[in-house]
Amino acid sequence: MSTNNFDNKSHRPCKHCDKKPMRVEQVETPPRPSCLECVEKHLGAAMVILSEIHDGYAYRLQFIGHLHEAEDESQQWQPLHDLIRQSRKTYQQQGTVPDWELLARTLQEIKTHARE
Repeated sequence: MSTNNFDNKSHRPCKHCDKKPMRVEQVETPPRPSCLECVEKHLGAAMVILSEIHDGYAYRLQFIGHLHEAEDESQQWQPLHDLIRQSRKTYQQQGTVPDWELLARTLQEIKTHARE
């Protein structure tokens, strides 16, 4: 089980807005189980939402949310997790669209190895 605890490091200001996080009580939170099918579902949903964004709809938060969900669901596979996380952060900070081909290739490689 992981614990949401706030040590001195977590009380540093956000590098983007200089606000300090609020202190909350420690809460036991179980790690979310990783699921490749859920990763694929959330990445697919993010792709659909991105096409809606390009058509002028204001779905930026939903897009980022689906990338975050895919990131959460991929914790068991560190290379995939890191790639999704970096894709999300890069989009949030710079507006750069994820490399869908690289994400799909990485996901497929992990799925192939999981079957072996």
